[in-house]
Amino acid sequence: MKLCHLYINHPEHAFDRGLKAEAESVAADLTRDGFPIRVELRYGRGDEARQRQLIEADRRAARPADLFVIIPIDQDAVYAIVSDIVTARDDATCVFLHQPLTPTMRSEREAFGQRLFSVAADQTEIGRLQARQFAALLPEQTGSVLYVQGAEHSYGTRHRMKGLLQEMPRTPGIKLNGYRVFGDWSPESVRPAVERWAQLGGKLEWIQAAGAQNDDMALALAGLVRESGVSVPVIGVDGMEAGQRAVDDGTLAATVIQPLAIGHVLRLYRELQSGVPQRGSIPEDGNIRLPPESYPPLDVLRRRAARTS
Repeated sequence: MKLCHLYINHPEHAFDRGLKAEAESVAADLTRDGFPIRVELRYGRGDEARQRQLIEADRRAARPADLFVIIPIDQDAVYAIVSDIVTARDDATCVFLHQPLTPTMRSEREAFGQRLFSVAADQTEIGRLQARQFAALLPEQTGSVLYVQGAEHSYGTRHRMKGLLQEMPRTPGIKLNGYRVFGDWSPESVRPAVERWAQLGGKLEWIQAAGAQNDDMALALAGLVRESGVSVPVIGVDGMEAGQRAVDDGTLAATVIQPLAIGHVLRLYRELQSGVPQRGSIPEDGNIRLPPESYPPLDVLRRRAARTS
């Protein structure tokens, strides 16, 4: 039986719960289909040193994993360990999940080939989609937006913001300057972040929409906004069951469905092991990108906004 170790963040985060469920479901399907594989979860809990220690201990274990799948808390911090894994064992595969390979790692693919690659949702496109959702939700395409980002040095935080800032100039009436705060991906981080913004002079009464970089924070933000007596649309990211349900019941105005990608990794690994890949070749740079999508679709958002304007 093949062993996969999946290194993610926190067992209570909705996206991480979705990763666990998809990994276990796909592993069970592959096992029934004649490719026995077991997935074990490892949680870094936002601590790059803890994650690094977990990976280091696992690679030295009596039964090391065959497949290491990692969402790096700090990509630079785990790079040396990943390099050691694929260098020391010619039967080990390392996959970065939701973060592309660095330029150095891409150059090393000449030596490691299909044993080192990444599978990720397009994080920059997620940010662009959120900007389009704001534009769709504000019929006059004007207004100030309060936006709660994830952890400050996270790859997802930086690239979702990059996409948002790339797309927002298309609707110059929507303003973000001075309305950006940092959470840490957890719902508990939202209130302190917004309170710090308020202490600097910000007021919820000034905003016409709000958003966050994941659904956990978006739901907390929506509750905080309602508590203040302000009525504005709030959007999130991830699009897991809870996020989609929140959109359906009106708690959130929209979310962005981010492909979990772990199922793609496990199925592709099975095909690579068999020597007959069917899910498309790995690009030359080693980075497989999966497209996100708006929930609900943008045209539905525009129609809803037009009806309520």
